[in-house]
Amino acid sequence: MNNSLISVRYAKALFLLSKDKGVVEQVYTDMAVLLDYCNNVEEFNELLNSPVIKPGKKKKALKSIFDNRVNELTLNFLTITVNNKRESMLASIARNVIDFYKEEKNIKSVALYTAVQLEEEHLLSIKDLLQNELEAKIDMTVRVRDNLIGGFILMVDGKMLDATIANKLKELKKKLLS
Repeated sequence: MNNSLISVRYAKALFLLSKDKGVVEQVYTDMAVLLDYCNNVEEFNELLNSPVIKPGKKKKALKSIFDNRVNELTLNFLTITVNNKRESMLASIARNVIDFYKEEKNIKSVALYTAVQLEEEHLLSIKDLLQNELEAKIDMTVRVRDNLIGGFILMVDGKMLDATIANKLKELKKKLLS
């Protein structure tokens, strides 16, 4: 079976159960913490993906890492994933739970890449404009890319708006050559 389908099923089950139990906000926060561990702690990934480490030791390690830091439902879910030999999918499951949460709460993830650091007031006005245009709450990450000559790149829901000077020059070149 396709691993992405499995992770979506696990994520949907956790998300729906967290809604039923009234702890959806906490589980969302827990999944963000879990995803951060998966993305940034190499030893954590080695633990999850190791076929040598026994499930009992993995459960103890997960409990020691997350006990008193995450909701009981999340901790029980982590144990279930180990019992079902799905712990290697935890990053994907966490991403899917976060996506379900954002869809439920009408939150759009936006990435803004700029050539220089923008002032806070400009960022707030961009965020307000996007909220009005998209009719959704905006979760915006801003990154400065030194390789951009000028302008910006805006990514929303997998769609990209390239308003960089390099892109404008490329479009102009195309027009002149055609």
